[in-house]
Amino acid sequence: MPVSRVVRHAVPGSRPPDTVQPPSPEDIERWVYAYLQHAPLSLTLREINRLIAIEAVARGERPVLDVGCGDGFWWTLRGDDTREVYGIDISAREVAQAKTRIHAELTDVSRERPFPGTEFREIIGNCSLEHVPDIDAALSNLRKAAAPDARLLMFVPTPRWAYQGKLQSWLLRRAPRVAMSLSGAMNGFFQHWHLYDAKVWTRLLAQNGWRVRAVYGLGSARSELLFRLFLPPAFVGFLVKKLTGFYPARLARFVPSALLAPQARLVRWAVSDPLVPADSPTAYEYLIVAEAVP
Repeated sequence: MPVSRVVRHAVPGSRPPDTVQPPSPEDIERWVYAYLQHAPLSLTLREINRLIAIEAVARGERPVLDVGCGDGFWWTLRGDDTREVYGIDISAREVAQAKTRIHAELTDVSRERPFPGTEFREIIGNCSLEHVPDIDAALSNLRKAAAPDARLLMFVPTPRWAYQGKLQSWLLRRAPRVAMSLSGAMNGFFQHWHLYDAKVWTRLLAQNGWRVRAVYGLGSARSELLFRLFLPPAFVGFLVKKLTGFYPARLARFVPSALLAPQARLVRWAVSDPLVPADSPTAYEYLIVAEAVP
């Protein structure tokens, strides 16, 4: 399953972005089954898209810092040596799980520099920095933790992600107040403090010591359709995790792989072309690639 067309948003004054190298179909297959046995299908779609994107642009340099690492499950799939993988999160429960996989600490990046004394050559924010109220302090502290040649790879939602989907499109035409109320409720539930376009992110990063080299879009009409279709049961899974520390999808580990095959085929179909232009109407997230300014 090749990742066909890779499109990027060029940033004025930056060098051309690195040539992207999509992961192998075998890796994608392995990730899909692993995530279906770990998280709801809607989250699986998002995470597989991000894994494909990060593998395409990451240089794999160490040490690496994962900002908002959660339970660290991401790093069990990438096939990396985790001895130089560090993670931070504000959830003690998540950090306790992450410590079984990577070096993890309870840290609020808007208040302190992560892992003082360690300079990171690659920093990844996997849909985490939009949840930090004081974004300037967070980006500044990450710059302090960065090596001179470091790169920052950020996944952040596009400003209009909550208006995507057929229902929202229909409501925007006929009942915009209802559509906007639903959009606000979704962003409130996910605690999105920062919903900016690529130009605003570029300026925010620049004033905190980062130069944006490229902005990619993530998402397609297919992945958005399935994401929204399976979002209601994902909410239930989220509530269960809040109570128990684990998604109920973990029970799928006891299910024969053959029974997961239909869901796996849906996910593979949905993520077959995950990288789109940054200004595409189907882009629900940006992948921003920035470098530390000397």
